[in-house]
Amino acid sequence: GEALAVHGGLAQPLLELSSTTAVKGAAESGAGPCVLSELALGEELSSRRLLKVPVAGVRLRRQLRAVWPGGHRPTGPARDLLSLTGRDS
Repeated sequence: GEALAVHGGLAQPLLELSSTTAVKGAAESGAGPCVLSELALGEELSSRRLLKVPVAGVRLRRQLRAVWPGGHRPTGPARDLLSLTGRDS
């Protein structure tokens, strides 16, 4: 928010889509720019179907949550990943 204040603050979203695939498709069809992780855009960036635009002075971050069915504890790789967070699973 603060980093964008000099540019008029946050813009209203043009579209709100429910999947990464839908967001990428909308950007590829020319609907407008999108903000997704480089990991999600790997193929599109390497094939140059979408281009990365550097943005200076803006730190984008998001909160991630792990969820699993009640009564079950994460096991295997999921448990290992959660152990890296330093929180109890």
